[in-house]
Amino acid sequence: MLVEKTQPIYSIPSIRNYRWSVHLDLLRGLAAILVLLDHMRFLLFVDYSEITNPTFFNKRFYFFTGLGHQSVMIFFVLSGFFISASVIRTIKQKQWSWVNYLITRLTRLYIVLIPALFLTAFWDLLGIKIFGTGQDSFYGEKFHNNFLATYKIWESLTWQNFLGTIGFVQKIFVNEFGSDKAVWSLAYEFWYYILFPAIILCVCVKSLKLRVLYGVLSSAILLMVGSEIRLYFIVWLMGALVSIGSTSRYISRKIILNLLIFFSTLTLVISLKIENFVASEKVADFIIGIATAVLIYFLANDRSQIQKVGLYEKFAQGLAGCSYTLYLVHLPILCFIRACIIGDRPWEPDVFHVLLALGIVAFVFLYAVVIYYFTEAKTDKLRKLIMSWVKSRNLNQA
Repeated sequence: MLVEKTQPIYSIPSIRNYRWSVHLDLLRGLAAILVLLDHMRFLLFVDYSEITNPTFFNKRFYFFTGLGHQSVMIFFVLSGFFISASVIRTIKQKQWSWVNYLITRLTRLYIVLIPALFLTAFWDLLGIKIFGTGQDSFYGEKFHNNFLATYKIWESLTWQNFLGTIGFVQKIFVNEFGSDKAVWSLAYEFWYYILFPAIILCVCVKSLKLRVLYGVLSSAILLMVGSEIRLYFIVWLMGALVSIGSTSRYISRKIILNLLIFFSTLTLVISLKIENFVASEKVADFIIGIATAVLIYFLANDRSQIQKVGLYEKFAQGLAGCSYTLYLVHLPILCFIRACIIGDRPWEPDVFHVLLALGIVAFVFLYAVVIYYFTEAKTDKLRKLIMSWVKSRNLNQA
């Protein structure tokens, strides 16, 4: 079945059958890799400003390993696109259920987050046991002084931060737990997951009481989360804007669409370093969000369906499949490796140390893949189990 010429994108049936969904998988997977590379370079190598007479190789190395924050903006737009499409489609079909929605979202989040927090505690406590928390220890002053965090690792290993992260209030009421700074974005994502359907339902439901309820809920969330999370909700909504848009008959010709996809991809790549040319990091983040949304829109106009699952499809889907796990579990073990192999001064970006660092990246990636097979890969199984339990409870009560 082909996509209708002016069909709303959120209503496209069986998105996974279309080739453009594989391209978005690749984008998601590469974004996770870029976050890993960013943290690797930050932990293991000297700052770019400390390099005298940087070579072409040095410049390219620091360019491709300095895109972690920008990649999170890509995550936000992709999340906004897929989550909003699911929410709107379900509401339009009059099948909306907060219970089903929350089970779907929370199983996706918790099946990796909870093990990741315990692994954070393991690596951090092991590092503290070996290296201590003194002024010369990475787990004491160095983590703080290198601006990876505004706190020392050992100070953040508290039950308050652990439970606060499980409750998605890190960066709102508590600090991130231990060395796993990457969990900051989950607080943003979770509250966007609640906020978006609440706003849509506030507009769509006929009951005045429910409208007031959803209006109060939305206002309370916006007030609680703070100005920065409110601001980046706009970036998340850029993906939602694409999902409610319609495919265009004017770009249905293959050659035109391919050119638009090529130039929008090029624009996104350029936008990743737009911060060098604008005054504000937040302005740069918005530009990245817009570039990502435009690329997704053009990709979603592609009528090509997957005829055969080849190497590219397997690679893209496999990389995307473990991207969430990789994002959550890579930083604590990277910090431990850093404490083990780096002395007072990080490495210079010579060929030997770059190759050594890439070996470490490969090791951390494989570590994440192993964890993925015991966590994220079981998401559907856990979700079905909980759904079945909830359904049986409802039948018994009825």
